[in-house]
Amino acid sequence: MNIVFTGPATDNSGKLILRTNLTQACIQKGNLVVQPAIGPDTDLLVASRSDTVKAKRAAALGIAVFSYPEFITRFLKGVEIPTGGLASKFTDKVDADMLVPNFVEWDQLEVIDHL
Repeated sequence: MNIVFTGPATDNSGKLILRTNLTQACIQKGNLVVQPAIGPDTDLLVASRSDTVKAKRAAALGIAVFSYPEFITRFLKGVEIPTGGLASKFTDKVDADMLVPNFVEWDQLEVIDHL
């Protein structure tokens, strides 16, 4: 599966994950290829925000867009991913107000279903 990351990565607890650590986890899993940009063979975009140009372009192309916690839960289950570290100001800076909602927890899905 070919994937592209955009924005800072966080785990289910909101802890920062460096892009290099996330890429290593994908390599360790073995069936995930990290691409630098969306292309015709991209299967999945993992985003911290859904309102970016990259996320909107992916959705328009029919590429699935997942939050980082959702991606980690579905595709990297059982892989240990180190958190923390010295963040890159270009790929790892977190703005909590701009994150994609985490719909991994089922009780949140139930609330959405009732809306």
